Amino acid sequence: MLQKRKRTESGLTMVSPLRFDPHGRTGGFLLSGEMTFRTSVPAIREAASIIEAAYTPLQFDLSGIGRADSAGVGLLIEWQRLAARARCELRYTNMPKTLESIMRVTGVLGMLPVD
Repeated sequence: MLQKRKRTESGLTMVSPLRFDPHGRTGGFLLSGEMTFRTSVPAIREAASIIEAAYTPLQFDLSGIGRADSAGVGLLIEWQRLAARARCELRYTNMPKTLESIMRVTGVLGMLPVD
């Protein structure tokens, strides 16, 4: 697992992993950490296991996202694809401004279920 972003003596930075913590009502998850190229592969695996095991509609609360780039938008789209394949409803709440801006520029803002 990757660690929190911080500068080390060698000048390298570590990354804060994307976490999925059960939250609120059944099917709710609070996401925290980073939605970036460096966290995308493990994030796809983790979300896939949650989606495949879901027996109720899911809600991913994005209020805990600290940093995001265009790969974060790719994650949202991929998670929707996985949910559709599993016949699972998936909604996003508390979209970070960074992701919302990228989605607006790329034209996908209206394509995803965002509350």
